Amino acid sequence: MAESVEMTVFEGKDALNMAEELRVSFGSGKTRSYEWRISQLKAIINIISSHEPQILKALHSDLSKPEIEAYIQEREIHKKYTV
Repeated sequence: MAESVEMTVFEGKDALNMAEELRVSFGSGKTRSYEWRISQLKAIINIISSHEPQILKALHSDLSKPEIEAYIQEREIHKKYTV
């Protein structure tokens, strides 16, 4: 027997409330600057690069991916579409 899913309607006033909450959050300094976000992405790329052999080994061990396939699919694509 299929479970019923309760649907809620997202009304205009809900959108206004959400937008106001986001403005308050942004104004509080909780969010980070564009430059900070870019620096974090670059740090992730550096970590991936420095641990590439271990990542490729894990992909082979866990998913039986040949090294060249893992390199092309998992590494080169990410390099192309990141910072």
